[in-house]
Amino acid sequence: MRSGFWRRAPVLVAATGLVLALAGAVWFGFGVWGDLRDSRDIRAFAAGRAVAPRAGADLRVLHARALFLAERDRLAEAETLTPQLGGLSPDLLSAHHLAIANARMRLAFAAIETMSLDDAFPEVELAKAAYRRALRAWPENLDAKVNYDLAMRLLRDLPREGQDGEEDPENRPRRLWTDLPGLPRGAP
Repeated sequence: MRSGFWRRAPVLVAATGLVLALAGAVWFGFGVWGDLRDSRDIRAFAAGRAVAPRAGADLRVLHARALFLAERDRLAEAETLTPQLGGLSPDLLSAHHLAIANARMRLAFAAIETMSLDDAFPEVELAKAAYRRALRAWPENLDAKVNYDLAMRLLRDLPREGQDGEEDPENRPRRLWTDLPGLPRGAP
């Protein structure tokens, strides 16, 4: 004769399976809800609207927020997100550094237009460093390559101290290298 436990075992197994299935459905539902909210936040950032990402949001949401902030020259806020973005794919991490560098270059160009060259030089140097980080993250980033080259040339083309023509040309140190990369002038 069967004991009471064995008669109820199929019911207990079915009840346990039902509870586990319901728990899995709830867990899956929360995951889908989080993904939908993350997608909505990314679309909002892309449309130019500031939103507060949820706690535990996907890294792509933080990336979209960093791009949003960098495009609006809110660099301090954008750069505080950089340590959190370490797990991004190389192309997205490179895009983050590129956005930071481009924002720095915009600040440098604004300083150049007002002839505050002392403010422009550090911004260009910080932009060059960010372009190098972008290229380290993803070497195939063509935009970072081109913009880095432009930043390198910009510092060469800006007027330097003592170039106003008031110096004695006889006592001015001779430039041994040309401004063109890869074309040295002088003794081998």
